[in-house]
Amino acid sequence: MAVVQDKALKQLTDATALAQALTPHALLLVTGTHDLEYERVDSVKQLRVVRTALAEPLFAPRRRQGAWNQVTPTPTRTEFCWDDEATEPVWIDVTAELEIDLVAETDPGGLESVVARAIGAYRTLDEFRAHFTYLDLDAFMATHGLTTVEDLREAGEYLRTEVRLRRPPPFDPDDPGNARTVAVTAAVLVSDPTDVKAALRAAGLVAAASRDRPLPPSTFGVRTAPYALVAAFTPHPQAANQALSKPEITTLLTGAGIAPLFLT
Repeated sequence: MAVVQDKALKQLTDATALAQALTPHALLLVTGTHDLEYERVDSVKQLRVVRTALAEPLFAPRRRQGAWNQVTPTPTRTEFCWDDEATEPVWIDVTAELEIDLVAETDPGGLESVVARAIGAYRTLDEFRAHFTYLDLDAFMATHGLTTVEDLREAGEYLRTEVRLRRPPPFDPDDPGNARTVAVTAAVLVSDPTDVKAALRAAGLVAAASRDRPLPPSTFGVRTAPYALVAAFTPHPQAANQALSKPEITTLLTGAGIAPLFLT
């Protein structure tokens, strides 16, 4: 098995081949490391492997805390904590720094206008209610001890504010302003296709060990994870009816946010 894994590592260090294998999963790699609340990816143009590194150790950060209590001569309590790293590393077989060129529509946000005006004369509660579609008037009056429309008038003045959001222009995929390049670091784990559970666990260990690490800023969305998780499955001579098929493995892994690669 070690020979098969060594051959897999050699295959994964070919930047061109690795880029071709990862390209179908480019969107998963981006969404697995970025929160795209205001962005919508229209298409992926290219994926490039900028750099690869083999067998990188990942030491999970740890925080220890405690307290020291003293009774005499005077009661004293001291709380303390310190940060360190785990002594045993989690190994990433191949770390690949990627650049992904894509076309995306971005909500620019912002306000078109804000208009506030006082509510004029109103004779009934229904007339007042018509000015505030989303206000639960009954609950509002109960909270403030109001029972009649006269109580409502005497309680104060009321403003109705209308906010109009800025509408983005029609999306043009050919507009250079919609082109983005997203930097993603992939943690590639060499895996056995006959033990998908082990692949899921290995990816989970990397995610857990890197969860509290500082994240670099991103010009696209919000960075949420330092690594995009990739499981690279080695070829195996076992008969197909004795292991999960490639589509079955793909469904399991992509559902867990892990990109599957099947090496030859």
